[in-house]
Amino acid sequence: MYDLLIKGGRIIDPSQRIDGVMDVAVSGATIAAVMPNIDPRGIANVIDATGRIVTPGLIDLHTHVYDGFLNNGVSPDMAGVNQGVTTVVDGGSAGHAIFEGFPRYVVPAAQTDVFCFLHIGSFGLAVMPELVQREEIDVEATEAVIAKHPDLIRGVKLRIVGKLIASEGISVVETAQKTAKKHHLPLMIHIGDRNRWIPPALTRELLPLLETGDVLSHYCTNQSGRLLTEDGIPVPELMAAKERGVVLDVANGINNFSYAVARKMMAEGLFPTTLSTDVNKTSITGPAYGLTVTMSKFLELGVPFEEMIAMTTTRPAKAVGIDDRKGSLKPGMDADISILEIRTGRWPLPDSHQEILNVTRLIRPVMTVKAGVPIQPLCVPIKEQIQS
Repeated sequence: MYDLLIKGGRIIDPSQRIDGVMDVAVSGATIAAVMPNIDPRGIANVIDATGRIVTPGLIDLHTHVYDGFLNNGVSPDMAGVNQGVTTVVDGGSAGHAIFEGFPRYVVPAAQTDVFCFLHIGSFGLAVMPELVQREEIDVEATEAVIAKHPDLIRGVKLRIVGKLIASEGISVVETAQKTAKKHHLPLMIHIGDRNRWIPPALTRELLPLLETGDVLSHYCTNQSGRLLTEDGIPVPELMAAKERGVVLDVANGINNFSYAVARKMMAEGLFPTTLSTDVNKTSITGPAYGLTVTMSKFLELGVPFEEMIAMTTTRPAKAVGIDDRKGSLKPGMDADISILEIRTGRWPLPDSHQEILNVTRLIRPVMTVKAGVPIQPLCVPIKEQIQS
């Protein structure tokens, strides 16, 4: 017997190449069936999804959810289930010295599933800039925390910003990469330095160090260290990285997303591998807002809707090694489900440089199902009155 039935929605599940009107049945916290015309009789909880889009639970690959520990950390549920997102990945808010707040306090308090990239710097983003001297990297202590929390820590994070990185070059990248690979984890690299320490040459030099599955955050940045030549063409090292399986992640955020750069990247075939928000307490009120708003921007920029579902479900699940249980509606997977709608209108949304994109189709969360439990989204990123 099923406990929950989502009936009559347009099911889009890239992992099964499904795109059609079907029903989704849930038993307990597990997907039980995806098929047309499941009989609703005897099922206590039936959700009518007619005219809505039903997807695997959305996954935001880059957030900052160390709420209560970092001044700019947002709660996982504000970035997660309250916005139609069932899993969030923290992008290196904490280093080894302050990580224990995640398993002790943040993760147990959240309905949203939380996974983390551990910052290679001892204190993560609690101090800015986070790396002033090389001694702030303690590889042994970092590895001990990774070994203690293998289910929670899904990668290592390094930001290519600041004077130390500029002076020491790729040696810091090599240290972070060695640490990650020793534990069979991806390395997440932030590019884009608004304080202009990092030259483009350094970014190009580090790209060949990235391996299959490593994550390049902010690849559409227009800040110092960007991935465009002086002629405005994507650097060839970027295409080579994509071809060998490096994850090109948007990570919208506050300072490192440019519509102009995104257009240039996609014109050369460099579409995002994944879409994420880099959301924190500041950017959740703009310009990032939330994952469905970031998706809406790329829908306006020409990315097919079905492709965006892969960018926010199957691909981020694979990137952090949770695709055995998340990112799919296959029977036996976690019953994490997002129900979405597309509104039409006109929403002027800025990038990091105040270029306005007039979004005409806005993706909005209607219902979040987390571990088989329906949750009404409380935080709709853009209210109706913003429409003009």
